Amino acid sequence: MRNFIFVLGLIILISGCSRQMDEITGPDKTPPSPPQGLYVYFAGDGMVILIWQNNREPDLSFYKVYRGTDSIRFHLVGKSTENIFTDKELDYDTTYFYYITAVDNSGNESEPSSIVSAKPVNIYPPTQPFGLAVFAHNDPDGIYFNLNWYKNPDGDIKLYKIFRANKPNFTPGDSNLIATSETNFFRDTLNLSMNQRYYYKIVAVDKGGLESKPSFEDDDIILKTPELIEPNDNSITGYDPTFKFKKVENANGYIIFLSTSKYGNEIWKKIIYGQNQSDTISVNYTGPSLYNGRTYFWKIATFSKSENIINSISEIRNFTVSVR
Repeated sequence: MRNFIFVLGLIILISGCSRQMDEITGPDKTPPSPPQGLYVYFAGDGMVILIWQNNREPDLSFYKVYRGTDSIRFHLVGKSTENIFTDKELDYDTTYFYYITAVDNSGNESEPSSIVSAKPVNIYPPTQPFGLAVFAHNDPDGIYFNLNWYKNPDGDIKLYKIFRANKPNFTPGDSNLIATSETNFFRDTLNLSMNQRYYYKIVAVDKGGLESKPSFEDDDIILKTPELIEPNDNSITGYDPTFKFKKVENANGYIIFLSTSKYGNEIWKKIIYGQNQSDTISVNYTGPSLYNGRTYFWKIATFSKSENIINSISEIRNFTVSVR
């Protein structure tokens, strides 16, 4: 009987502790404290940068940023896991109001911080565009230049002006403006000639019409299509064919492709660097063993800068290995 009473008391004690633990470890419904020290670090050129003090709660997850055009009506414009937030692409002549809240891992959101305001007037011209890379192409899509560059970090870019000249170290102006682009990519197809080197520069323009300094210059040249000589199309070869083709003016190198089908299954690639003094270039096959009775497909590509960017590409020819 004593043992029964002892066990019963132990069960009641454990049950009571369990209820207390449930109360202690129940859902977190306590929100973080409101963020402190919110201020405008920068306001100008269509951009506002906000900074505030970090909350000290160990379970803090992120901050919400609210914006309005008056001090009454606000809407959520972003989130940040750090104590900084950049708001871009704003109107120059509008005053914006901001407050932030803190959110913990349980989703509890704090009361708002104090409200700050800023007017991002147009102050400075955009930063100089960087990373301009120009690549010429001569392929089934035609002849063209692809231009790309780093997107400007400014918050008020309207467009980029594209300038082109036939000589290096040119000064951008209305006479050599060929187009504009709202993105950091452009394809030039305007009145291009083969074997003519073209030089390009980019200027960023903000929504207020202020212009950046020109980018650094880059250039390229459209190469002619390689002319294949041997093996002839639909010809018969041995196990070790020799590939012959005519030199392409201004090419920095060539790539020979050999495949088991017309549109893929590449089994061998040979890169040849530098200008060749001869008008005809010959390259012996050094790839894996070819099979008797099988048909193979080959083509030649040129590059003017890097072997990773093809400039022009030849027709596709095929030959069949036949050895008795």
